[in-house]
Amino acid sequence: MIILKVEHLMNKLITIFKQYKSQLTWIYMFMVLTELSILSTPFLLGKSIDGLMIGNWYWVALLGVSYFLSNFFNYKRMVYDTKVYTTIYNDIALTFLKKDHVDVSTKIARTDMAHDIVKVLESYVHYYIATIVTIIGSLIFIYSENWQVGVLVSVAIFFIISAVFILYKKIKQSITISNNHYEKKAKAIEDGYTSSKSFFNRRRKIEICQSTIMGKNWFLVNSIKYIFLILSIILLITTTKDITVGGVVTIYSYVNNFLISLLSAPVAIEMFLHISDVLKRLD
Repeated sequence: MIILKVEHLMNKLITIFKQYKSQLTWIYMFMVLTELSILSTPFLLGKSIDGLMIGNWYWVALLGVSYFLSNFFNYKRMVYDTKVYTTIYNDIALTFLKKDHVDVSTKIARTDMAHDIVKVLESYVHYYIATIVTIIGSLIFIYSENWQVGVLVSVAIFFIISAVFILYKKIKQSITISNNHYEKKAKAIEDGYTSSKSFFNRRRKIEICQSTIMGKNWFLVNSIKYIFLILSIILLITTTKDITVGGVVTIYSYVNNFLISLLSAPVAIEMFLHISDVLKRLD
């Protein structure tokens, strides 16, 4: 069931990507260049600290160049991508409005939900490009410095993914209920104050429930993250000979960034379930 939903979601996103292939490729290219520049920061920072302790400014200059490049590439993306994403949203919304099989209230809700599909391309793809670059790049740096720490943080992947799937069904159910309820908004407002009050009170309870479930999820995965971060620091100090101050800062930063990136798993599950439900309604 999950595999079929993933396939359906991916087919929809691939279709959209093919329609706007050139524009989206430019956007994602700038994203990758930005994240590669950011990835180099802990390494350059560690080298800068060690260099400054002996009066060497070479690495500090490279660190400054890295900061400039990441800001520059991010700027180029930001001035271009809004034009593309607003065009995609309009096309999706207008295509759906050509269909006459649903009432006005549902049409209003679902054209609003179309923003969520564009959000995948705009925010979530960016987020996961950053996550993939950070996970792979951080692991390479960690293993090159201390393979034992690398093995330890790799084990964290299993624990965090397992924790996310513990609450998978409840997250899915809450998203379906939320979207079903949202489609009744316009009708509730049309029916008057009493109906509107009932709608918003129910909406509040649904959002509180969703927030509680996601809060439990985040508490669980963050607890796992901090356990592995502390264990990694202990293992690094006790197994690495002649490590420098800059070296400690570098490895700590990469381990922390790696574990933070693993926390994208709850976001991925929530995004997948939400967008799958939206696509089902827009079909």
